[in-house]
Amino acid sequence: MSVPSTSAVRVPVPVPAAPPTPTPPGPPAVSKEEGSAPLRYGLAVVSVALAFVAQELLSSFTVGMPFLAFFAAVMFSGWRGGWGPGLLATGISLVAVDYFFLTPIHTWKVRTGSLITLGLFLALSLFVTLLNARLRRANMERASLLESERAARAAAEYERARLRELFMQAPAHLVIFRGPDHLFELSNPLNSAMLGNPDLLGKPARDVGPKEEAARISRLLDRIYTTGEPFHGKEMPLQLKQPDGSVREYFFDITYTPTHDAEGKVDGIAGFGFDVTGHVRARARAEQLARELSHNEEHLRMLAGASSFLATSLDYEATLHNVVRLAVPTLADWCIVDMAMEDGTYKRMEVAHARTEPEALAEQLRTPPSETCCYPAKGAGALLLKGQAFFVEEATDASLQQLTESPEWLELLRSLRLRSFAVVPLVARERTLGVISFATSRASGRSYTAADLPFLQELANRAALSMENARLYREAREAVRLRDEFLSIASHELKTPLTPLNLKLQSLRREMDRTPGPVSRAMVENYLEVGSRQLKKLAELVNDLLDVSRIASGRMSLDPASVDLAELVRDVVAAYEGPAARSGSELRVEGVDTTTTGWWDRPRLEQVVVNLVDNAIKYGQGRPIDIRVEATDGHATLTVRDQGIGISAESLPRLFGRFERAVSERHYGGLGLGLYITRTLVEAMGGTVRVESQLGQGSVFTMALPLRANPPALIPPPP
Repeated sequence: MSVPSTSAVRVPVPVPAAPPTPTPPGPPAVSKEEGSAPLRYGLAVVSVALAFVAQELLSSFTVGMPFLAFFAAVMFSGWRGGWGPGLLATGISLVAVDYFFLTPIHTWKVRTGSLITLGLFLALSLFVTLLNARLRRANMERASLLESERAARAAAEYERARLRELFMQAPAHLVIFRGPDHLFELSNPLNSAMLGNPDLLGKPARDVGPKEEAARISRLLDRIYTTGEPFHGKEMPLQLKQPDGSVREYFFDITYTPTHDAEGKVDGIAGFGFDVTGHVRARARAEQLARELSHNEEHLRMLAGASSFLATSLDYEATLHNVVRLAVPTLADWCIVDMAMEDGTYKRMEVAHARTEPEALAEQLRTPPSETCCYPAKGAGALLLKGQAFFVEEATDASLQQLTESPEWLELLRSLRLRSFAVVPLVARERTLGVISFATSRASGRSYTAADLPFLQELANRAALSMENARLYREAREAVRLRDEFLSIASHELKTPLTPLNLKLQSLRREMDRTPGPVSRAMVENYLEVGSRQLKKLAELVNDLLDVSRIASGRMSLDPASVDLAELVRDVVAAYEGPAARSGSELRVEGVDTTTTGWWDRPRLEQVVVNLVDNAIKYGQGRPIDIRVEATDGHATLTVRDQGIGISAESLPRLFGRFERAVSERHYGGLGLGLYITRTLVEAMGGTVRVESQLGQGSVFTMALPLRANPPALIPPPP
């Protein structure tokens, strides 16, 4: 074969033997100042000292040239140390020349002529120092560039050697052609051995290998060289000559890529190839076995696809959508998913069908009548409740009747002409989340056997697990959202009482600073009243947080005692008349003379009443608040009615939840815990609490507690 390019494809570098692994070059040296700063500045001082000695020794010969030796010191300092040492040498030289060599000697008096001389020396010294500093910097940069160039050359050489080694040791056939005649420029040992010719370099592709194969490969290379477009071939057959002279067919995955010169013109072709002959022949040998096992393969692919969908999505609706479309038509002609609802009914989520099945029937399946939302208790429903599948290998009218008790729905199932079906529960954590139904029709001719049921159950289990994970994920996200929202509100609420308290303390401090004598008692009492009120509010917030913690951990206990609810309400109203008056509301009480004695935890019951009254004052918009206590049907009832902002209908179901708020925290304070604690405590004492409200028309909170003449045997802690 003239062109082993078939087996030689992709990257190449001709080398008979792999070179030793090169050592990667180290990073280029970084230019540094020659010597430390103390050394450079020290040399500057020493050079000036030597210049002074030389000038003294040569003073008789250098009359009129007192700067000669010092100028040399400045030049040396600037050249050796740079700008700083040069300036230091210049400064010391000016002082030494002025004092020791310019008349009048040994005095700091400077004549006009000497001043000009010193100025010229200074200017010349600065100029020379500047030149030396720039020369020094240029030399350092040049040295750095030379070092970088050396390192770059070493790195390039290292990479070239490493690439060459990789090419020669690569477990693939690598080849490079050059020029329009496709001369071998490189062929790695694996490729050369396959072609049976170790001396390929310089030969044209058309002269290597069997004549017909070489001509075919040459035409392919000509097209790539002319068009500049790469070629990718999968399992290309190639006829190669064997050492015994016979020709054997091989299969290669081949890629030919054109290479370009500096001007962007194609100047060669690089080839890279994998011998996949063994894979192709093994596949051929396995085809018969694969056909026999195709049924199981479909199941495995189905599970693999379902696992992929289930693993990549935390949206159970999207997951179910993908699963049913994966099941149809590979596994089933019909696939239906129903979600279990809290009331025991099912909600239709997905309906998918094969193209051979009528869409009109699918539309009817998507909107089933309400009476079909439950499975018969004596049919499929009995098995589904136990978490077991309802499987029918050969559908009959009797088996269809076990799916529904609705004549209309039964007629629709008959029109589907089902042959086999399986109704499998979606169970996760011992909880039924829904039902997934698989069915085949008589039109397709397919049917299920008992061996298919475990696979269908496994698919349903994976879908159920994904749905449960999606639910947990949503709950976790909601919990994180509530936590973040609560922390934001709590931090704000905890700061709210501290701010006026701090301001009052600061005002008191300023008043004490301004008044030399004792501060008036009235002012101090005013400040103390504000501080006490804010501290009480802060304590209430902290107590709410502690109560939630106790409730969550199950550590809140109740101490029942004989309590008169009417008396307790009178005490709370008396304590809250002041706050109500400040907000403009009037507390109107009825029935406080009624005897409503029962066995309850007094501090906790007082906390409940305080929460209800405080809520009414906060949201009552300064309007009258009616509080009524009465005893009816063995229960003590407390009703708190306000005429304030009211609560929207969508907020009512979640009003007694933890951290729930029916209003914006920007306009109303609070942690959203009061009503949650209220509900928990009331239920723990055997009572109930409810709310009736309309937005803008106020709210009515009603608490009912059982009246007991004797203490209960046991009051359990709040859940």
